[in-house]
Amino acid sequence: MIWFVGAGCYHPDMLTIGAKKLLEQADCVLYDHLVNLEFLEYTKEECECICVGKRGHHPSFLQEDILTLLVEKDQEYSQVVRLKGGDPFLFARGSEEMRYVLEHGCDCQYVPGISSAIGALGYAGIPVTQRHTATGFIVHTMHYQDGKDHLNYNAIAQEKNTQIFFMGSHKIKHLVQECLQHGMKEDTPIALGSHLSYPHQKVLCSTLKEILHQDLTSFDAPLLIVIGDVVKEQSLLNNASRLSCFSKQVLFCSVDTTSWPIDDLLLKKGIFTHTRQVAQPIYEYNKDWNPENYDILVFSSRHAVKGFFRALKEKRIDVRNLSQKLYCIGQKTKEELEEKGVFCQRVFSCYQELMEQVKEPERICYIKAKEVETKLPSFSCYRMEEKKFHLPSQPFDAIAVTCPQALEILDKRDVDKHIPVFCFGHKSKDKAKELGFSSIHVCPSSKEAIVQEIVSYFEG
Repeated sequence: MIWFVGAGCYHPDMLTIGAKKLLEQADCVLYDHLVNLEFLEYTKEECECICVGKRGHHPSFLQEDILTLLVEKDQEYSQVVRLKGGDPFLFARGSEEMRYVLEHGCDCQYVPGISSAIGALGYAGIPVTQRHTATGFIVHTMHYQDGKDHLNYNAIAQEKNTQIFFMGSHKIKHLVQECLQHGMKEDTPIALGSHLSYPHQKVLCSTLKEILHQDLTSFDAPLLIVIGDVVKEQSLLNNASRLSCFSKQVLFCSVDTTSWPIDDLLLKKGIFTHTRQVAQPIYEYNKDWNPENYDILVFSSRHAVKGFFRALKEKRIDVRNLSQKLYCIGQKTKEELEEKGVFCQRVFSCYQELMEQVKEPERICYIKAKEVETKLPSFSCYRMEEKKFHLPSQPFDAIAVTCPQALEILDKRDVDKHIPVFCFGHKSKDKAKELGFSSIHVCPSSKEAIVQEIVSYFEG
């Protein structure tokens, strides 16, 4: 089955629920250049992802090769997703590709996406219709297969409704001159929108007369041109101007699958989020270890709790026979212990607080990851193994991590050390200093606290 799926207009919250479900199920994804690459993070680790996009004035896939590849991948895989920017049926050749695969015996379905002609323009503050101003809108393309100009400028000049032009980044002034020559008024509003709904979106509102004398070199593809009175609403309705952290990008790294509380950050604050699981726990331990040698057991993390109970199970030790006091580092570790039906006597905010307050370290066992260093007697019941992952292609404004291991992994990827790092615990802080990060922010030991601290930082 081939699914022709609209990826919307880049903005992560404009991806449909259906598109996300299909990406999670996909065995193969063929995607275009305008697709937000973060959407590929929804795919399975074994999913084959192939970029088949076309870029003006750059080497690109031939349409014939894309058609052939679609049929080949349909024969190879059960679920193939053809992921297109915007909507597959609006200047995206979705209908052509569907016709071809149907004629070659493939089963397929169409899944709509939010077109930039509506979603991206609206997000930038330009409504395509408005009572008393524009009772409809027309969408044109300025790119034709034969390379000729097929626009009817006489009709365009007489039109009172909103007009939207795709693929005109190199033809802006030509369009304006043709409109003026065919009788459109000089004070007609016009807007240019480059990379709309991206973090670095740009909008210019002007008139036909004025825009001819303005520097437009920074308005590159993907670009939309809008002509009509609705342009006057842009400064008032612009979404980005009301989001306190719009355009900020944050990389959230963790060593487990526990989600960060970031679902509303983009909608409510304008923060573009990138989540990466950079490592995973591998549970293993020294078979000779005996908990009866200690009076106090200190769990350093949720994984330490999981690894400890796996060890108890393998060693056939009944948890009801344990007489030791149980301490935890962090609230989440305490909650993980309580999930096992076991309650701890003390919770420390960090390792340093434990060391400052506990006076008899010789009878304590610190339960931890193999990589974690401690001065206490310890039991290592798991280790962290680095996962395959890709850093975001865009530059980011902050990094959030949960442990020193995540920082070490990022350091291998040559992350810019001037990017502010938000972490919890003095061990992470010390590791960040050791690696040369220059802006380090220590938060209480929870992902919620890190997220709140980042928002406060951006809001100043």
